[in-house]
Amino acid sequence: MTAILRQPLLLASCLVVGMLASCASTTKREALSPGRVTASHHTSQPIQAVVSGGSKMSALQLPGITNEDFQQALESSLVQSGMFTSTGSGGYRLEAFIANIDQPVFGFSMRVNMEVSYLLRRGGTTVWQKSIKSTYEASVGDAFAGPTRVRKATEGAARENIAELIRQLNTRRP
Repeated sequence: MTAILRQPLLLASCLVVGMLASCASTTKREALSPGRVTASHHTSQPIQAVVSGGSKMSALQLPGITNEDFQQALESSLVQSGMFTSTGSGGYRLEAFIANIDQPVFGFSMRVNMEVSYLLRRGGTTVWQKSIKSTYEASVGDAFAGPTRVRKATEGAARENIAELIRQLNTRRP
């Protein structure tokens, strides 16, 4: 290929890569909640979630999950499940540490693995503790653009993690 054709081709390639990288968006708060997961055990106590380890974007500029968004998803999901009556202090305190979000950089199917360490306390006493791992895969059918597939898979891994948390707590009976 001649030098004259290489420069425009290189410039066009850089522009396409730049546009695709800039398409990466942060996760959407409302997409982190698993929807209706019902608990059979209920308490009249409120729940307060405290989250750490999250970030808006990963080191590779892939969509992350902020502490605030995950906290809101946790609290609303736990109340919506019927396990807790409301959010706030004075009842149970759920500490969640987002230990790992493993995301692919490229691929047709984007599989995200997530691990969150949970600690449930009541009055300063630990009543339950567990690390929960979850996985979610988004395919080209979910979204054509790779960055959007990674975001959707990240949101799905968070939904699966919260749903499993509710199932685990339900067997523990707070």
